[in-house]
Amino acid sequence: MHQTFYIDLEEEISSVIDRLNKSMATDNYFVVPKRAIFLQSIVNLKLLKREADKVDKHIIIVTQDEIGASMAERCGIDVRSTVDGLESVMDNKDEEEVEEALHYEIPKTIIKAQQKKQIRLKDVGSNDFYDLAASTGKEKSQTSVIIPTTSKRIHINSISPSEKKRESLHHKTPQVPAHRVAQSRMAVGHRPQVVAGLGHKKHLDSEKEKSLEKMYATKERNVKELAIPISGGERKIKKIFLIFTGLCTLAFVGVAVYLFLPSAKIIIEPNITKSKMDLDLSGSSDFVGVDQLNIPIHTINKEETITLSYEVRGGSAVAGKKAHGSVVIYNEYDNSPQTLIATTRLESKDGKIFRLVKNVVVPGTTTIAGEIKPGAIEAEIIADQPGPEYNLEPTDFTIPGFKDGPKYAKFYAKSTESMTGGSIEGETAGGAVSQSDIDNAKQKTEAAAKDKLAQVINDELRNGEIALGQAEKITIIKSSADVKVGDMVSVFEYGVVASVYALVFSENDVREIMVQSMTNEEQSLDVKRDISKIEYGTVDADFEKNILKLKVYGEITNIPVIDKEQIKMELLGKSDDQLAATLRKYSTIKSVNVEFQPTFVSRIPQYAQRVSVEIKDDVK
Repeated sequence: MHQTFYIDLEEEISSVIDRLNKSMATDNYFVVPKRAIFLQSIVNLKLLKREADKVDKHIIIVTQDEIGASMAERCGIDVRSTVDGLESVMDNKDEEEVEEALHYEIPKTIIKAQQKKQIRLKDVGSNDFYDLAASTGKEKSQTSVIIPTTSKRIHINSISPSEKKRESLHHKTPQVPAHRVAQSRMAVGHRPQVVAGLGHKKHLDSEKEKSLEKMYATKERNVKELAIPISGGERKIKKIFLIFTGLCTLAFVGVAVYLFLPSAKIIIEPNITKSKMDLDLSGSSDFVGVDQLNIPIHTINKEETITLSYEVRGGSAVAGKKAHGSVVIYNEYDNSPQTLIATTRLESKDGKIFRLVKNVVVPGTTTIAGEIKPGAIEAEIIADQPGPEYNLEPTDFTIPGFKDGPKYAKFYAKSTESMTGGSIEGETAGGAVSQSDIDNAKQKTEAAAKDKLAQVINDELRNGEIALGQAEKITIIKSSADVKVGDMVSVFEYGVVASVYALVFSENDVREIMVQSMTNEEQSLDVKRDISKIEYGTVDADFEKNILKLKVYGEITNIPVIDKEQIKMELLGKSDDQLAATLRKYSTIKSVNVEFQPTFVSRIPQYAQRVSVEIKDDVK
């Protein structure tokens, strides 16, 4: 099944596509008059072809416009010059709309002229012309108007080839007979009816045919005259289309240039080498600046005191740990202070004996606003014997040494926290101080004093200065404990007084001498030399004369200087193989990595601005 559409002279492409989309037929014929706007643009034809392909429909253009037909064929659209042999179904237009489309919407002036011609030709032919045509059509083929119940589309059955041979896009009977219009209207909602006598010219004599052809020729000339002003609009549309196409092309070219023009990034790793340098330097406090292999030094002299506490571990024969804690001792006796020595006993309410760890002085009473306040001081105590039974809750203590005297009731102690640490397991603790306790305390305290002096020296160093251990002299001025071997204590203190005397120098001065030594050596201008490491060997220090002798070991990094621009110009346009051959002559280059953009490119671009060269200078 196929359907035929009659296109108006000024009908837009959107209307044509809309007709195509509404069509239920597979083959669609578009009858187009000459110089129709729709047919003058190849873009319109391409759009129509694309839409037809989308909906899987076949389109055929019937026109006598040679230019339009040529463009349609270029777009892949079938073209015919006549509608001979077609059985078509017209779109949703009535007979009058079809008539207007075929006659290019002719103005009233032309219609009046045609009517005059019809009056002159009304006697042409015989009275039974249409009856004869109707009877003839019954034998060969009939032309009928079918108006479906559910649509306003007009279906026209096929006309015999001999009858349509004399009809073309511009030759159709100017008026539809009244009985045909009536039949078309009556057909709505009823069974389709066949109207005979449409388009039959087979039985006209030659005189009538000449008269009719003259009338249609005049009508066609009038239509051509009316179509002339449209050319200006066509030129405007073409101009806009060309401008739009040009802008789109420029935009596409710009994006392509930005995204797809090749570029290359060349990363060169230089051939870095290392060398050694050994120097014997002399330092003195009398030197003012760097001179050949001599550097100035200055001295640091500091003294520090440090005291640490230790537990007695080896004097008692009883194994276990003693409970300990703190109490507040009160003096309500008088306003005079009272001294209590270490190991003074304190007795709890349940008879447990604790002893003072250190000497304490209990302040005397004070009077505040007429009220006497007792003196008080906090002190550390330790159980007289190891064991968990000495882990007492907060309680009150008396001083047995004041028993049977007036001070017994006026001196007392209270604990605010529980005593802890008492057990019968573990190391021997408390009791008499042994020599091993004192020796252990001395060793640890003197080591702590040296660490503290090292920190003091480090704090005294100026920016860039260095102090070597061999150039430091530490002296222990005093080292002693506050107890003697055999004393009955659980904790004692050990104190050390020490001094340090150091000869220090600036490492920047050492670097300066090394740089001078490198300058004196013969070296290539194409190599950059940097000091990467400095180490110190033997050190001989004279603390009385403030003189320092030291051995210095240096590591020198030799970095070749590479001309990036020269490399770039030599590599322009080179392929991978040519790239390797070009770089082999550079002994200063260890390796080269090339990053192409886009990645499928394998040749260096010809233009220098599309190539960048980087030197990998991270020395490992």
